[in-house]
Amino acid sequence: MIGVSRSSWTWWSYSYTVLLLSWFGWICIYLTKSALPPLLPVLSSEMELSHAQAGMIESAYLVGYILVKVPVGYLVNRFGARRLLVIGMVGYGTASALFIFAYSYPVVLLLRFLIGLFQGIHLPVANALLSERFGARQGRAIGFHESGPNVGATIAYPLAVTIASVWSWRWAFLLLSVPAFLLSAATLALLREEPFSGQRQGDGEEGKDRRLRDYVWVLLPLTLAIGLYNVCLTALLTFTPSYLVEFRGLSLALAGLISMVLPAAGFVAKVSSGFVAERVGSRNAICGATALTGSSIVLLTLLEGDLPLALNFVLMGLVLYSFSPIVYSSVTSALPSRLKASGLSVVTIAGNLVGAISATIVGSLIDAWGYNQAFLVIAGLVFLVTVLVFATMRGKAPLAAHVL
Repeated sequence: MIGVSRSSWTWWSYSYTVLLLSWFGWICIYLTKSALPPLLPVLSSEMELSHAQAGMIESAYLVGYILVKVPVGYLVNRFGARRLLVIGMVGYGTASALFIFAYSYPVVLLLRFLIGLFQGIHLPVANALLSERFGARQGRAIGFHESGPNVGATIAYPLAVTIASVWSWRWAFLLLSVPAFLLSAATLALLREEPFSGQRQGDGEEGKDRRLRDYVWVLLPLTLAIGLYNVCLTALLTFTPSYLVEFRGLSLALAGLISMVLPAAGFVAKVSSGFVAERVGSRNAICGATALTGSSIVLLTLLEGDLPLALNFVLMGLVLYSFSPIVYSSVTSALPSRLKASGLSVVTIAGNLVGAISATIVGSLIDAWGYNQAFLVIAGLVFLVTVLVFATMRGKAPLAAHVL
């Protein structure tokens, strides 16, 4: 897929259509994915689930999400991005809609697994498409694209609760699946089925036989960075409300308000991350963001007062959410076209696995040492990984030659 030259720019181009469809794809995913947390207490009460059984529902999602990453690189090269994205949308939309018939715990587990399985298609396929379309400017495109989860999650919470209060929690899953079907129709109508062209520097004859393992030293520091992102994100989103209520003594309402600052600031961070990376380089942008993330976690244990605490959460959201889009664009810009989706799958699998176990580990640290000591351990890990990433990553990942 070759972008058009700058001289042929208009106020709108097909590349923007690809970006917008991909962005709405993330929003639709998070409408169905994020419906579960606010509805989980009602679901658990109705089905008389233990906390462990309730946790298994999200684990089932994660298993499906990780499993599909293994073959997705082959599938996109075999069937094409357009067809695979539509299959994913129809798949998770159908699984979410079928919650209307979910009257037993095994059915809930199966449907949540299927939602994860079909939603796992989107990230590597959509980011590979954006890399092909936007070339050297893919950082800002992927950054905007990665803001979709923040938008979808923000919308999902109040919608899910409102629908459940009017009808039932099952109707919430059904109605929040409708946008996925609408988007699948729009994708069929608007997205072209273009093969990954390989028309970028480094994809010539001498590079065409290279395999993913030949890029291991390129992918390793990026995998470390995305793993660190998942550790911080999982730990902070999971335990921040409890920390503010139990340790800081805030009311539940104020704790919820301060906690929401993180994803809200994250929207701004993701949209602007590509511009930052273009100016200072991927390595400096990633390591600067991780170092500031570690510093903001340390400040969390030191600051007194509600206002300084809230301002620190703004800083934390701005820096924490900023480096995941840079990691993804660095992966796609460093790989030949036919390996982009596979490379993204490998990196995200590692990140998801780390995220899956980090909540349990952090919870154990809090039980053993308390909140402040646990957060300081996380900050220490952040600084250590920052040094490792800076030492092993090239200063600026190569970018594709063509642009929008």
